[in-house]
Amino acid sequence: MHELTGQLKDFSIDYKSNNGILTMSVDEKSAAMRCFDELSPCDKVSIKIEKHREKRSGEANRYLWVLCTKLAEERSKDGAKVTKEDVYREEIKDLNIYKDFQNLSPSDAKTLQTAWQMLGTGWVTEQVDYMPDGENVVIRCYYGSSRYNTKQMSRLIDNVVQDCQAVGIETKTPDQIAEMLSLWKSGE
Repeated sequence: MHELTGQLKDFSIDYKSNNGILTMSVDEKSAAMRCFDELSPCDKVSIKIEKHREKRSGEANRYLWVLCTKLAEERSKDGAKVTKEDVYREEIKDLNIYKDFQNLSPSDAKTLQTAWQMLGTGWVTEQVDYMPDGENVVIRCYYGSSRYNTKQMSRLIDNVVQDCQAVGIETKTPDQIAEMLSLWKSGE
């Protein structure tokens, strides 16, 4: 499989075959040439085109988990058992990046919640309301940080840093955090 980045340039129609012709410019010229050489004898290829997102910075993600661990330890001091995953889920919910699914029967709601939560640790769900019929429900599904863009991830880390500082946990400086997040943008 070859994964390339580039820009869509043009779309036209071959009127003889009635097929669409998509023209693209590709950032990685030599990789595109190797791909073409390798696959050009094929009659058909599978093509998947999606909006490009920069890769997450591993450093920013690791730091987020370090802070969640420290908050969990702090919150467990009074005898309550709080895990880093509990803290992470709470922070995800506090960020309010979600989609509401309305008018679900209780069994459909349970199926949705189970499937959504299987997507990862931060994919949290909760029932937030009943529909006017009193039986069907509204389920709120929060997106995990794996789907966050740079601004959303920055807000998440800023919130966790503020929560840490509020209980006296030392954090990196704003400049150090900004440097980590800049790597998020550039795809480290």
